Amino acid sequence: MSNEALFNFAFSQGHEIVFRNLIETKAITYEDDRFHIALAKGISRIEEKELAAHELGHCEYGGTYCRSDDRGAKARAEYRANKWAYYQLVSPNEINECIQRGIITSWELAEHFEIAYNKGCNLGKERWKNH
Repeated sequence: MSNEALFNFAFSQGHEIVFRNLIETKAITYEDDRFHIALAKGISRIEEKELAAHELGHCEYGGTYCRSDDRGAKARAEYRANKWAYYQLVSPNEINECIQRGIITSWELAEHFEIAYNKGCNLGKERWKNH
């Protein structure tokens, strides 16, 4: 899914995405009557895509949490947000097509899906477990 598609999806769901001068983090999601996502100004397009997908994962699947919540609640929300993001950035059908075409290394997957190399590493591990 492209950056533009993620932003369009957010808009269609009533979520707000804005760019701000963030100091302690590159992205944050908060909720009142709807979800609001703030992304740091000056991040790369790949970071923008990955962070937007992750933060949308909090909105759609993972939920948000407070700093005072226990580690388990935080870990669960982060895991769910990451999982949602992976499935939006890379469809299972597309990964199967990559494998059939011989695109199997972490860097090849990252390059093909326009995600960071470390995400490609995780993607390769996650997807290979399911095949």
